[in-house]
Amino acid sequence: MRNAILISVLTTVLMVGSASVIAGPPANGTYKSTLGHFDEGREGSSWAGGGFLSVGNVLHAESWDGGALGGDWKIVCPLAVAVILIDDSVIGGNGHRTYMITYAGGYIELGGAGPWAGGDASYTGTIDNYAEFRTIQYVGGVKTGSDSDHSVNARLNGYTSTCVTWGIGNGVWRGEGALAANHPGYLDPNCGAWAGNGHWGDIRDLTISIIGCAVSTEEATWGSVKALYKD
Repeated sequence: MRNAILISVLTTVLMVGSASVIAGPPANGTYKSTLGHFDEGREGSSWAGGGFLSVGNVLHAESWDGGALGGDWKIVCPLAVAVILIDDSVIGGNGHRTYMITYAGGYIELGGAGPWAGGDASYTGTIDNYAEFRTIQYVGGVKTGSDSDHSVNARLNGYTSTCVTWGIGNGVWRGEGALAANHPGYLDPNCGAWAGNGHWGDIRDLTISIIGCAVSTEEATWGSVKALYKD
């Protein structure tokens, strides 16, 4: 009977463990889309909060290879929790305004075949902090353009510490309203599909730095699991 229980317990451990097998951390390095290391991308951000600069909006960005989204990287479901005006040079309806948008939650994903390949089929991680600096140009009181700089820090599931730093040098607003084709889908605050309006654009000039994604010291070996059940 004891052996039957042991077999049952170990089978359960194997089934649970098989869902989170860690082959190897991503390779340390600094990778740039401008050097062709990985694909640049596109954005489709919902106005779940109400408008272009609203708290409650949800960002969604993925790499784009000209035919498919998400092969190299994804940023999924960070929620805008604060929008602060930090510079205003608009006079007579002409000029620029810059806002700092702070996001919370969401996750990133790196494709396992990218230049950082270390053995895992893909790398998914939790976003620790995310800030966007969005500069909007106005002419005659009308918005005519918008560029953004993004900064992201994340920790990969199964690996220690915050080991991925992500910088996007140029997020470019292209349009708004109903989602344009071949852009990441609009998301609601629960990461489900959003049927309302939003804005879409390009994500360019990305830099991804990976430093110290060591395997977690809490990962149990097969030998340590068996040792728990020795006579």
